[in-house]
Amino acid sequence: MPTKTQREREAEQRKAKLERIQEQVDDGSLVIRKMTKGERERFERAREDRAESADPRDRKRAAAAARAKTRARARATQR
Repeated sequence: MPTKTQREREAEQRKAKLERIQEQVDDGSLVIRKMTKGERERFERAREDRAESADPRDRKRAAAAARAKTRARARATQR
């Protein structure tokens, strides 16, 4: 059997996750519900903020900088 490409492995993992979610929905241990109006509004604002930096590399750098800032703040409070 030939080795699978990264894309094929990822597709297989995604399919397995979706099957697991469906099993949980079927047995009742997971409930998928519609978002409330408040949730839609809150997440829409966040989505608009993210759209301003549509480049994923920018978002990744910003997230890394935020994590570094949080760690530095935590280290400063420990001293």
